[in-house]
Amino acid sequence: MIDTTRHTAESLFRRPAPEGSNAAKLQDIRARQILRMRERRPVERQQRLENRTRSANLLTLFARKEPAHGAV
Repeated sequence: MIDTTRHTAESLFRRPAPEGSNAAKLQDIRARQILRMRERRPVERQQRLENRTRSANLLTLFARKEPAHGAV
């Protein structure tokens, strides 16, 4: 009973296998696309982090400086 339910649930979210003469080519292309996306994610995450820190550094660099307590 549990295996049947799990199998049914997995089949709902599984992409149907392509049919036809180019099915193997399509599966290879999709597999390569998925691999490239997985490889690209950490690089894009690092770039976003660098952009965030760069913009934060620019904001602190150009922020108005408060006068010192003794210098009125």
